[in-house]
Amino acid sequence: MGMGTGCKFALVCVDVLHGDVDRLFHYAIPQGMELENGMRVRVPFGNRNKPIFGYVLEVLNTPPDEKEILLDKIKAIDSVADDFPVFTKDTLALAVWMKEKYYCTLAAVLRCIAPGAKADGRFPTTRRKRVEVEPQPPPDITLTKQQQAAVDKIISVAGKLQRNFLAYEKRGIPPFFNNAILLHGVTGSGKTEVYLHAIQKVLAEGRQAIVLVPEIALTPQMVSLFTARFGSQVAVTHSRLTQGERFQIWKLAQGGEISLVIGPRSAVFAPFANLGLIVIDEEHEHTYHSETTPKYDAREVAIKRAELTNATVVLGSATPSLESYFRTQNECSDLIKYELLELPERVNKTNPDVTVLDMRKEMADGNPSLFARQFQTALSETIEAGRQAILFLNRRGHSSFVSCRWCGFVLACAQCRVNHTYHSDKNRMVCHYCGTGTTLPKDCPACGSKHIKLYGMGTQKIEEEVKALFPDTGVLRMDMDTTRGKFGHAKVLDAFRKGEAQVMIGTQMVAKGLDFPQVTMVGVVAADMSLHTGDFRAAEYTFQLLTQVSGRAGRAMHSGKVFLQTYSPEHYAITLAQQADYKNFYAHEMGVRRAMVYPPFSHVFCIMFSGPQEKEIIVALQKLMAIMNYCNEKDSQNRFIVIGMSPAFVSKIKNQFRWKLLVKCCQEEPLKAFVLYCIKKLKENDPLTGITVHLTLDPIMME
Repeated sequence: MGMGTGCKFALVCVDVLHGDVDRLFHYAIPQGMELENGMRVRVPFGNRNKPIFGYVLEVLNTPPDEKEILLDKIKAIDSVADDFPVFTKDTLALAVWMKEKYYCTLAAVLRCIAPGAKADGRFPTTRRKRVEVEPQPPPDITLTKQQQAAVDKIISVAGKLQRNFLAYEKRGIPPFFNNAILLHGVTGSGKTEVYLHAIQKVLAEGRQAIVLVPEIALTPQMVSLFTARFGSQVAVTHSRLTQGERFQIWKLAQGGEISLVIGPRSAVFAPFANLGLIVIDEEHEHTYHSETTPKYDAREVAIKRAELTNATVVLGSATPSLESYFRTQNECSDLIKYELLELPERVNKTNPDVTVLDMRKEMADGNPSLFARQFQTALSETIEAGRQAILFLNRRGHSSFVSCRWCGFVLACAQCRVNHTYHSDKNRMVCHYCGTGTTLPKDCPACGSKHIKLYGMGTQKIEEEVKALFPDTGVLRMDMDTTRGKFGHAKVLDAFRKGEAQVMIGTQMVAKGLDFPQVTMVGVVAADMSLHTGDFRAAEYTFQLLTQVSGRAGRAMHSGKVFLQTYSPEHYAITLAQQADYKNFYAHEMGVRRAMVYPPFSHVFCIMFSGPQEKEIIVALQKLMAIMNYCNEKDSQNRFIVIGMSPAFVSKIKNQFRWKLLVKCCQEEPLKAFVLYCIKKLKENDPLTGITVHLTLDPIMME
């Protein structure tokens, strides 16, 4: 097109995820078109000028250098998609940072941050009207000295950040960005009340706040607590809302009609104009790490966004991740430091009595039941006293697998290399990865024998056992199978709160954020289930889960009892969870990590290849490993540890084979440069046709 005098241009990221077009394109802005940074536009793209969506990163008042691009080759924007910007100044900057941090295309990041659109690109609407809620008078709660000190410190840091930022704007003094606080408080210590008071102060100053919560902990109980305190200033977002409902919340946040958004990791992108505080509850939870591209860590993203907006981040947990706690210690040097605040005591001053039950002795004493005798007795006493109990097992379904006792055949998914799990309510074998299923065979598919048997256990089997032992007792089950639908969680929890059942059985859904005054017993059916997964974080996960679920007992007037059934009673993760002794667990586990050069004493880069042809994947990964070993030998400091290639933990999902290679290094930037260089050299000789490359730095779960 011809370029008139005064013609403006825009740098546009086209909404195409392919790496070959992962760059910004110049487009001319037609006369009369009103355009802002962060808007969506429709642009012609490719040789056929196919109209596609794009994102405006920057409006330019001057044309590009003709040495780089010929002006008469620049195409014009077709139209503006919306009458508002989809991205703020800080979320655009955040997107550019995330692209480099998480090794993906800018379009993938922008698509992740933007509100979800329909297939035709339009944003959805909802007919559901927002109900205005008046805040209730704050309850008569007197903070403990430790709680008050925590609130004061958070407000003090927020104030210091604000003053430094203003000084930077006025006099060019570099801003102070040590904006992260780790609130380490035992279960029942009143962390939520600290959050509420800090948020109240931030909102009173005309700023906004975000509260990130693991989706399984986003209970009606927590929502009602925040709604009662802040009324219609609050909006709650989660995956079970419709696209239209989520977009409605996004628009309310963008328009300044709400001041507080509560939700899972994606809530970190709420389009607030004056963000003051981000709270990350249960910060140790692995669900803050996205498992799909971009594979971002919401904690890192929150801290970066707070840096861009001059906000404060509070990470709270009774069992902080070792990496987070390490950042509070003096030995942490090259990482962003966190300030440590502690709430070492429960508000009610009582801790549950935790008993470890050795299931090996139970078997030796002739008890083949799923429950130890002491466990059964305690459950019976709890029921007779009119109290409630929570039983925990982190595996849904009835039985873990089905096997033939004659030939050893195990029924597995044809598309994924995982065993089928038996679900008794459907009388079906189900794959928990792709969702396909089949009926339970009467005869062995391999040898034809009738010696088919169910092995292992899940929440359904525990439910059957409890109902058999206590037929007159109300029992509820809370797992993915019983909480489907928008209000699935609420129905189960509301029934339990009303006393319609005395026993609730569940997966890790029951370990987070629940506060029932009548619960005086918690029973963990298999405390060592997560200990032997082959992941270097297995002990940490086990300690966290046991400590968290134990914290559901005795949170009110009545004392609580916790029973941990295990075949590994001597393991330090279990003995220290029994004492809720985080600091000694941290000291022990960090000694192991230091000796093995695992995070936080190193960074681990996972390179995974996936595709339909397993042999081609193996050959390509072998080539990459050879390149890495050669380059590492040439490295004068020999800084990299290349850990041999292996199948992924689940080596086939939906007919896609998966193999991985791990590389360790003490420094992040050299590790990143090394991996990317080696992959580049591999692609120079092998186009990797049909192979998808997945790159993850410091994966939270070893796939």
